[in-house]
Order: sequence, then structure tokens, then C-alpha cells
Amino acid sequence: MKKFLSAVVSAVLTVSSATAVLASAADEKQEKFVVLGDSIASGQGLAASEHNYGELVADYYGGSVKNFAHSGDETTDLIKLLEEPSAEMTSSLKDADYVLVSIGGNDLIHYASTYLLNVCANVNVLKSGYTKDDIPADPTLDDITRLIDKEALKAYAKANPIQMNSTVQKLRTHIVGTKDKNKLYDCVIEQQVIPNIEKINADIKAVNPDAKIVYQTIYDPLQFDEDYFAAAYTGNTLTVMNMLIPVFTAVCDSYSSQLSSADLGGAPIADVYNDITSVDENGQKYGWYFTKIQEERDSMDIHPTQAGHVAIAAKIIDTIGAQADGGDLLKQTYGSLENSAKYPDTAYRTYTKVVYGNTIKPGDANDDRAIDAKDASFILAAYAKASTSGDNGMTAEQKTAANVNGDALVDAKDASSVLSYYSYVSTGGDKELSEFLAK
Repeated sequence: MKKFLSAVVSAVLTVSSATAVLASAADEKQEKFVVLGDSIASGQGLAASEHNYGELVADYYGGSVKNFAHSGDETTDLIKLLEEPSAEMTSSLKDADYVLVSIGGNDLIHYASTYLLNVCANVNVLKSGYTKDDIPADPTLDDITRLIDKEALKAYAKANPIQMNSTVQKLRTHIVGTKDKNKLYDCVIEQQVIPNIEKINADIKAVNPDAKIVYQTIYDPLQFDEDYFAAAYTGNTLTVMNMLIPVFTAVCDSYSSQLSSADLGGAPIADVYNDITSVDENGQKYGWYFTKIQEERDSMDIHPTQAGHVAIAAKIIDTIGAQADGGDLLKQTYGSLENSAKYPDTAYRTYTKVVYGNTIKPGDANDDRAIDAKDASFILAAYAKASTSGDNGMTAEQKTAANVNGDALVDAKDASSVLSYYSYVSTGGDKELSEFLAK
């Protein structure tokens, strides 16, 4: 009889436990994401083992993602895709909680490349054997390097600096100008990109009125490390680059401004431009860090690397604004970056904010975005000060970051742990501090 009663009680408890688990699972809504757009959104250039920003964002919220982005797509291509969607895309959009959109950059690149290639054809600086007929319908920056004779262009720029500068400034106005101010120019952002994005927004809302849509600004592809730039561009090439670089900056500024004023029903905009192409406190530009533009001088690969996708993901998460307990994949991916020690400050602050909240990263007691011997020394100095005056002089956040062993004391034990971790990562270790200390 006792065995029978025991079996009944066990069965009841098992059923109750299973019911509780099912109820808990039902309560935890799995956010569904859809990614739309261009090659940046599609993850072009990433290795099979690397992660697109859509994956990183979905993982952060414990959700799933469907990616329908296509490399090379302009705003008109996305409109066509939304008007003639596949059954899978329609179903995914209807179920989506969030739709992440990266679009518009190709409109500007294709326009600028077409303009420059036609100018070069007119002044006979295309490579031997090429004519206007060889210019593709939607050329890219790679087509510019493929078709233009660099030596001939440099010679032209040297002989005709005023005409060259005038050509570049006309391109700038064609892209960033507004129709009200000047009716002689195409005003590509105002007349083409923004109206098309507003149409895209309306098309998405027609499928799913409740979806939260997040748009992205475009980043400046022509930002270089100063030492690299000084070595790579000299003489007439430097003259041409110094004409083009301000144009790209102006285009990005105008795109951000006009996108923020677009009629998108209040859809938030992830300011990727600010995080990826800001200038640090020393006046250094670092957009190059997030792309491969400096890897091959004859290539203009401006697609985001894994570091770039981490930055974009963090900015989108920050823009969505909902803190979550996830982020393991984001942390692991950041930890896998070969040059994470040089990760630029503005993007790093966004990353740490979404991963750790508005607190200093554990172990980084001096808040200099690195966990190293300086933190150990900082902790020891604070410990020594507390031993004589009773106050270690740390802020509340610094105390939390310094107390790595969780014993409510900031002392030599914490300094020793930080120093051990620094030694570990200096010899190739890739675990987070918490994982390292747990073992």
C-alpha cells in the first residue's frame, strides 16, 4: 500500500512540475526578429563561424531571427521584395515583434560610383580598353578601382585641380542637396532614399501593424588610421582622397538628419554612424576598425567585420532599450575579436551598457575599458587607503567592479584575482572574468 501511495504522490508531483515548467515557458515570450536590407544586413564578408548582427540581437533577447536581406539591394529593391514577398517572408513578417532595416547605402554608392565613372570616361582616365559602355548599371566602389586608371586620374587631378574639385562638390550637392534650395541637382537622399524608406515603412506596417521597426543610419566608409593613410595616399592620390573624404562625411551627416525627419510613424533609428565613425578624444577617426578597408589597398571592402556587427548589434539593442538577461553570444563574439583591446571608445561604451548595464565592467576598477595590472594596482591602492583612513576613495560603481570575488570587501584578494586574470588573457585566454574565477 505504501509503495502504491508513494507512486501516486510521485506521479502527481511529476505532473505538477511539468505543468509549472510549461506555464513558465508560455510566460517567457520568444521575441521574433526579421532582418531586411542590403549586404550589411545580410552579413556579407563574414566567415561561416561568425555572427551577423541580427543573430546577436535575437540571441540577446532569447528570440529567433529570419534574414531576408540581399547584397546590393537599393531601397527600390526592398520595396519590390515587400510587394512580391515569398510565403516564408510574409509569414515571418506577420509574426515579427521587431523588424530591423538597413537600407539606403547602396542608393548612394551606386549613384556616386555611376557619376564618378562617367566623369572619368569623359576625361579619358578609364583603363585601356574600357569605355562608358563598360560601366555597370549599379556600379560599386570596387568597380571604381577596377575601371579607373589611377595614374591617369592622378595626372588629370594634378593638371586640373579646380575642375576636379568642382566635380566632387557637384557630386556632394547631387546627393545631399534639397530640392527647395537648388533645383539643378538630383538631391538623391531627399528625392529618392527618404520617400522610398517611408514607402518601405508603410509596406511593413500593412503586413504587421504591431511590429516595432528599427532603422539604421549609414556609417562613413572612408575613415582611416592616420599612419596607414599617410603611407597609402601621397601626392595626387592624396589630393583626390582629401576631396572625396569630406563628401562622404557630408553624405552621412545629411542621411542621418533627413532620416530622423522622415515620416516613419515614430520608428526608432539606431545611430550606427555615431558609434562606428565618431572621433575619439584625440581627434582620431576609427571607422576603419570595423571594416576591411585597410586590408588590401586595391580593394574597397567597406562591409562590417565581426567587430562591426558587434557594434551594430549593441547599438540596435541600445536603441530598442529593453535590457535583457541574454547577451551570452554577444559577449562571446566580442571576446573572440583579435584586437578587442583597441575597440573604439564610443562603440565600447554602448557594448558595455547593453551587456553589463550602466555599471563598470567587473574587474575594470579604474574604468579604462581594460582589465589589467593597472586595475590590480588601483585596487591595492584603494585597499591601503581604506586600511589607514577607513575610506578607499572609490565610487559605488568602482567598488562593485573591484569586488570580483563577491565577498563585499575590496582587498588584496581581489587585486590578486584581477592580476591572475590579466596574466590569463595575456597568454591567449578568452574567457570572461566571471568564467575564469568560477574555475
